[in-house]
Amino acid sequence: MTAPAPKSELPIDTIIEGDCLEVMKDWPDNCVDAVVTDPPFKLGQEYSSNPDPDNLLAVSLLLLAAPEMLRVSKAGAVCVLFYDTRILPFGVEAMRRAGWIYLRGLTLYRRWGRAQRLAGWMSTSDFALVYTKPGAKARFNGPCRHDVYVKAGPEEKSFAHPAQKPLEFVAHIIENVCPAHGLVFDPFIGSGTTAEAAIIEGRHFIGIDNQGKYVEIARRRVADAQNALFAETNT
Repeated sequence: MTAPAPKSELPIDTIIEGDCLEVMKDWPDNCVDAVVTDPPFKLGQEYSSNPDPDNLLAVSLLLLAAPEMLRVSKAGAVCVLFYDTRILPFGVEAMRRAGWIYLRGLTLYRRWGRAQRLAGWMSTSDFALVYTKPGAKARFNGPCRHDVYVKAGPEEKSFAHPAQKPLEFVAHIIENVCPAHGLVFDPFIGSGTTAEAAIIEGRHFIGIDNQGKYVEIARRRVADAQNALFAETNT
């Protein structure tokens, strides 16, 4: 069953192409139930292990985006932020400066494929930082699971994004941190995993990305997910 749309002037269930800072500035305060996002954090444009400086502008965007993410979120809203351990202090400081309260970390363990060797170990894990906006108690809907998610194989569908996150992992996060029929926001939507997961879990979404090629992928992905949901509810 399709979730009823929240009463809002926001562009609900939409993927927007543009600068998230420009888009968010026109939004009212306290309008988003949860934030789940994977901001730019690779220091190299080609997603290599080398700390190249060519993507520093994209990485630094979190310093400006985090306060706006906080402003548009409701009190007690949860933000789950995927981030890279090589520059983890920057991400933690950006969120702290903005006023987000750190709760804990989650780990995604990839038990398949070739792993990159980095500083003496094979790199097989991704990390997600869990925050909340002060002013109310953070709410979690469950079901409660272990904080290490194990991915035994690649995603069934690849969307040509170098940092595509597992749909099942993101779907459980949204189920846990966003209330039923609530609105989950992703200011760095990429190939649209957050949006598809929100549709699966009966939540509304807004996604923003400044790269047109990924916006088109995300929009097609959303359309396919919505069509599949419609077909399922009408059989």
